[in-house]
Amino acid sequence: MFNFIRLHQLNIMLVLCAFSTSMTIMLFITRFLPKKRKWIIIGMEIVATLLLYFDRFTYIYAGLPSNKGYIMMRLSNFIVFFMTSAIVFCFNFYLTDLLTNEGKMTVIPRRLRVTFFASAVGMLLAIIAAFTGLYYYFDAHNFYHRSPAFFICYIIPTICPIIQFSAIFKHRKSFSKFINTAIFLYTFFPVIVGLIQFFSYGISIVNMAIVLVSVSLYFFTYLDINDEVVRAHNVEIQIFKAERKNMKRIFSETAAAFAKLLEKNNKELQGHYERTAIMAKAIAKKAGCSQEDCEKAFYAAYVCDVAPEVLDCIKDFPFLSETAIYVGERYDGKGNRHPQKGDELPLYARIATVARDYETMINDATLSKFFVREEFIREAGFKYDPVYAKAAYQLLDLGTNNGVFDKMSQKTETEILCHDYRENITTGISVGEKVTEITFDCESIEKEKIFSAPSIILFDSSDGQVYETPKAIDAHKYLEYGELWFDSHIISTSAKNMEIRNVSEEAGGESSSYKVTASRFEDHLLIKMQSSKKTFEVIVALPSESKAAYIGITGENVHISNIKTLKKEQKLDKNAIPRLTEKVNYINRIESDIPNVQIVKPLSKFTRAIEIKERLKLYFHAQSLPDANLVWHCPYVLLYYSDDQKVYGKNYREFALIKLDGEENGSSDAATNTFIMRRTENFKSWDTWEEQNKAGYECHIEFFKDGNEVTLQTQNKGIYIQNTTRINDGSKEVYVALTGDQVALTDIRVR
Repeated sequence: MFNFIRLHQLNIMLVLCAFSTSMTIMLFITRFLPKKRKWIIIGMEIVATLLLYFDRFTYIYAGLPSNKGYIMMRLSNFIVFFMTSAIVFCFNFYLTDLLTNEGKMTVIPRRLRVTFFASAVGMLLAIIAAFTGLYYYFDAHNFYHRSPAFFICYIIPTICPIIQFSAIFKHRKSFSKFINTAIFLYTFFPVIVGLIQFFSYGISIVNMAIVLVSVSLYFFTYLDINDEVVRAHNVEIQIFKAERKNMKRIFSETAAAFAKLLEKNNKELQGHYERTAIMAKAIAKKAGCSQEDCEKAFYAAYVCDVAPEVLDCIKDFPFLSETAIYVGERYDGKGNRHPQKGDELPLYARIATVARDYETMINDATLSKFFVREEFIREAGFKYDPVYAKAAYQLLDLGTNNGVFDKMSQKTETEILCHDYRENITTGISVGEKVTEITFDCESIEKEKIFSAPSIILFDSSDGQVYETPKAIDAHKYLEYGELWFDSHIISTSAKNMEIRNVSEEAGGESSSYKVTASRFEDHLLIKMQSSKKTFEVIVALPSESKAAYIGITGENVHISNIKTLKKEQKLDKNAIPRLTEKVNYINRIESDIPNVQIVKPLSKFTRAIEIKERLKLYFHAQSLPDANLVWHCPYVLLYYSDDQKVYGKNYREFALIKLDGEENGSSDAATNTFIMRRTENFKSWDTWEEQNKAGYECHIEFFKDGNEVTLQTQNKGIYIQNTTRINDGSKEVYVALTGDQVALTDIRVR
């Protein structure tokens, strides 16, 4: 390494001088440093540059016998020895400036005063050495040689930096990590290199090191200033956030005050506007709006029913009064108070219209979630902006399976009191293919009354609750199949048929314990009723396989307690429940390339898989089942992959689920979907569309596959759908299967 430096040191010196000069020029034009420190660092850079520049001359003019060589050798060596002490002198100024500013010191430490004096003595000795040969002398051939007292010149540049560091070390916590690093390098790197050079005659690595640490001083100072700017910026941001949070709090309190004025005289409106605001923000976020738009949607919805004239006073937020003016206006413009329609209506008014109606309907006990969901689907593009209507029903779908609501979101009560007949009824307990076991205790409330007995109600509804008023029955699609008593008395209402069998009288005496065991196969139920007096079974034929079945516990003059439900893994086979009625078949039609399929519940059955290659066409006949009463009771198209080609099979990955009413399940990690749906001129109304589905119609779906993209196109009864699925997980094979909800798919042809 030393041989390389000896060979190229003149070029290295020149490069370092140029670099140091560039740093000096940059310091002249920089503005980020305090004026005094800027000039101190400029002085240090100039001294370091002159030191190395003239050190280079000592090698260039060594051995030249000319007058110029004679003068330059002596001048250059003098400047080198003088500048070596001058570097220490300038560094002392830099440290003093640090201590008086960052260190907040008013008195300069004694050790720094000592180094000021010592470095001044060093510069004086350099002058004396130039005339006396104290450090060096020149021979007759103009070559430089060290004098016996040469070691003296190393004392000041070696000892003084250590003294300086000891003075600054105790105050190191006052400086940043960058400044501490710069001081450490400036102190010890030249000292270490100087010790090496003392034993390596003929190279000037100390002076090179001084230039390098001088440049590094500028570099670390710049990093320190930059870090300080970042810290200051972060402080400003925190202050801004705090102020914004405070403003947001004040704004929220003001909006809440307006809302309370509107709700003051109407108990039914208590909390309505806060819930509307929260819903508006959620809808905006679901639709992909920015954070700012979500916040504005929140406040606009909060005060959407405040008089616009009042909100006009809030000049900095004109969107508030604008929303109050246009909230409730129809998206299609029909019957509006103002001429604007579609996207001409203000954004936050469109969001608030959806949010306000959502909050009103979802908290109306007489309306089911099915009704609310269908309302937004039906009115998308008519009453509501389709983007935010879609976001609303997608939020409603959270916690559900593609619109199949969890009817049992409420837990069944553990006890109820029924003074009068059916005074209270538990939340329904669902009956499925797996055996359900229900146990409870029952005692009379008024012993003197003649009649006291528990009973169970068999029913279906959208939320698993029993309803009795006509409006609630219609809204929640409530259907009561019948009521069963533990004395084997039964009342059949909407069931196709009921039959009691295996009745046995018990001789175990009085007991307050009751037990119901229920299971289902297709459209038949098997209910086993057990009490201390009698055990019997009831077979129930439901109106159709698509109907759900729930058990509600009630009675008359009874206190029912300790209600427990146990779901077993046991399933009944088709021979366990004798059929009371013939199974209704809606797929007894022509069968083509793929077997027909009757789907009585959402996603309950699928056609076999068909691989999509470059191009695929599917033709089939679709017909909604008689019990279908919602717009999404129609065919669905499922794109997926699994190793065994089965839906939910090994390594199953779902890419897209498209409903022919114009819904889709969005994107996932496995695939990204770009969905387009529009109603054409052939679309008359949703009622007409449902009637056409009930009557049956021919469907045609085309698929195009290009690399990892699959495009689906279809147009049926006035609804045009196009969806492009980009496969993200690297699956090469993509399969399609037809499914749906309450629909029969027949005559399926693959082309």
